[in-house]
Amino acid sequence: MSVQVRIKRPFPVDLDRYRKRVFSTIRRYRLVEMGDVIYVAVSGGKDSCAALALLKEYVDSAKIDAEVKALHINLGFKTSDRVEEAVKTLANRLGVSLHVVHAKDYLDIEAAARATGRPICSVCGAVKRYLLNKVPRELGATKVATGHHAHDFLAYYFKNLAGRHFEWNFKILPRLDGQGLILTRIRPLIFARPEENEELCRSLGLPFSEVCCEYGLCGAAHAEVYEMIYAARRRDPDFDLKLLGGIVDFNLKYGRSTHGEVRRCEICGEPSSGVICAVCKLRLRLGTSPGLKSPKPL
Repeated sequence: MSVQVRIKRPFPVDLDRYRKRVFSTIRRYRLVEMGDVIYVAVSGGKDSCAALALLKEYVDSAKIDAEVKALHINLGFKTSDRVEEAVKTLANRLGVSLHVVHAKDYLDIEAAARATGRPICSVCGAVKRYLLNKVPRELGATKVATGHHAHDFLAYYFKNLAGRHFEWNFKILPRLDGQGLILTRIRPLIFARPEENEELCRSLGLPFSEVCCEYGLCGAAHAEVYEMIYAARRRDPDFDLKLLGGIVDFNLKYGRSTHGEVRRCEICGEPSSGVICAVCKLRLRLGTSPGLKSPKPL
């Protein structure tokens, strides 16, 4: 679910330091707790692959009474079935159970983008956010984990600053606690770099897709920010982690609830900031929305 961008990386990767940093993040921010059932959102790319592998390794090595499982969303694109097969191989290699959900069972992403004129990445993002909360919750999850890494969050931070969406940056945390029907979301790789994730997967011989979507648009908007990060690291190799550490500490000290006012969608009953959630609005445009449900307070 995180971006796949190829940039020349002149920095060496120390997998021992990387592992210690990720495991320290998991411990410090209580990302894994006794009795947890954690579903890792696995897109098929290197970052979610690394997140699944390291969470499983952490739980096994620390002998924690918690379950780590994988969740894959087949987006319904031309390459999606091939990506799904790679994810099945990965889950089998790591010995974790895998649940596959097909986006088209809820919404045809490509059809919705054509019908509304919205960018396909915007529609895809709305569907993934919806399913990554609804499906694992219905499967008994206590938390959902994503493979977003340090540079994803820094790109998000600068984009929000430029767009004056200051409140959104308070979501940059290793752990976002749930509320009502909203699951707790954890980011074990928040202090990991994309090249480190890739090196881990290669060192373990784990399969991952270079491109998880044939549209290939996910990382294009952030390329300039990544270039800026790598330029700064030529002066200070740890600039990226120091900057992100400062952002996280600031958010922990001065942040507030990241959910805002949460309601229930009047159509599907899922959490929504408005009367109708984003996915049901798209369904209505396509004429595929289910019958109305009585709204209930969260």
